[in-house]
Amino acid sequence: MKKIAFFLALATLLFAATQTAHAQISVGAGIGSRIYTFQDAQGVSMPGSTFTLSVEFEANFRLSRLWGVSVGADVAGVAAYHFMNDKSKNLGEIYLEAPVRAKLYIPLGSQVDLYVFAGPVASLNLLSADFHAKASTNNYETNPDLRRFDLMLGGGVGAEIIRHIRVAVGYDHGLLNRVATANSSVHSGVVKAAVYYMF
Repeated sequence: MKKIAFFLALATLLFAATQTAHAQISVGAGIGSRIYTFQDAQGVSMPGSTFTLSVEFEANFRLSRLWGVSVGADVAGVAAYHFMNDKSKNLGEIYLEAPVRAKLYIPLGSQVDLYVFAGPVASLNLLSADFHAKASTNNYETNPDLRRFDLMLGGGVGAEIIRHIRVAVGYDHGLLNRVATANSSVHSGVVKAAVYYMF
């Protein structure tokens, strides 16, 4: 409950910031993959990946011609058929994420700016379930050691075109262990491409 309250407070702060400062608002959609790395007590790593589709909102603060900061709120859906080659496991998840990015712009003219970005992403898993032929299983009920919160760090590159279109490609790496046990670990990362319309 505390983590949900944190995300609501962050969203309120984002809204307040856009009302009191000059911010350019953008709405976008992203597509990519969430990559999970499972490690057992013997140190054996097992990777698994999923398809990710997201809807994203961002407030961009252009501090100068070369520098800027953005804060956002993303809702990402995750789906994997036969996750980790297990025919009985079809994973579905929903994440609420709050990225904060520092941006360095590289102007290419009056119509195009390239930029590189980096920063943290607070990630909250709202739903994690396995879908079977006739039923579904809540992973937080079957695995009480599973944690909902992750802090990610990443970056990428992008371009702003004719002041209204923005495209970006990036990767975020999860820093926290998603299971509360000393015998195993789960870390995740997200690679994503997104397109935005800037108002």
